[in-house]
Amino acid sequence: MSSQPVTPIIESNPFISQSNPSVHPPSTNIVNALRHLSNTLGRPPIAPPVKVRVPDVFDGTDLHQLYRFLFQCRLYFHSGPTLFKSDVDKVNFAMTYVSGVVQDWLQVALEQEDRGIHHAWLYSWSSFVKEMHTYFGIPDVTAEAAHSLDHLCMNPDDRIAIYNVAFLRYSAQLQWTESALCHRYYSGLPDHIQDIISTREGGKPFTFQTLYSTAVSIDNHFWEQKRESERTLHSALQRSLYPECSESVSHLSISDPGSDVDTSESSDIYPTW
Repeated sequence: MSSQPVTPIIESNPFISQSNPSVHPPSTNIVNALRHLSNTLGRPPIAPPVKVRVPDVFDGTDLHQLYRFLFQCRLYFHSGPTLFKSDVDKVNFAMTYVSGVVQDWLQVALEQEDRGIHHAWLYSWSSFVKEMHTYFGIPDVTAEAAHSLDHLCMNPDDRIAIYNVAFLRYSAQLQWTESALCHRYYSGLPDHIQDIISTREGGKPFTFQTLYSTAVSIDNHFWEQKRESERTLHSALQRSLYPECSESVSHLSISDPGSDVDTSESSDIYPTW
């Protein structure tokens, strides 16, 4: 029997040749690098962070701006969910974008925290929002929304999207029935949309969603026709101002390739050598 030691073959390592066991395996760093490379291949590229606009500073002087301020904060939270993992992160972020009486109010609350008087709304985003509405929001949100909805009308020169956004924002704060919403939505539409809805086959829609979709379709068709009329008017104006550009070129004759060409005039252009 031979006294030479037998070199074992490590079958689990693909970098060791089965036919030549004397080949040394690669270093751990190389193996880890190759493993990392194989794991990352095929993955979609990571998009660069999006630069999001920070909220406008809220000073509490305009009660109607609180809704916009809180909405802007929520947009910022959604843009970086990993940065706002807790409610405390969200509350602390919002507190850095206040001024005036709102900042004074928060300063008092933080000073009370230092003295052991704790406020739960400093640690809960939903409670913070509720507290902000209590002190710096509209006192009766439902009554304010109903009043705004009662006086909401669409400007005939605007696209219907402006009217729809306002209507949906106010109606979301109310508990109105389907028929009440339909009546109020129809009443705020301009005549050129009401006339088509009232004379449509089957009459006015009975559900708000159908009425809403019908009005949007009519408004889109209205603006499409208006653009077409403007293009037609523009073309007519161009023809009246520049009639020579609109004349037909049919009067321009092109010589028949098979006809005789007078070379006396063209000899100066194409001299014969």
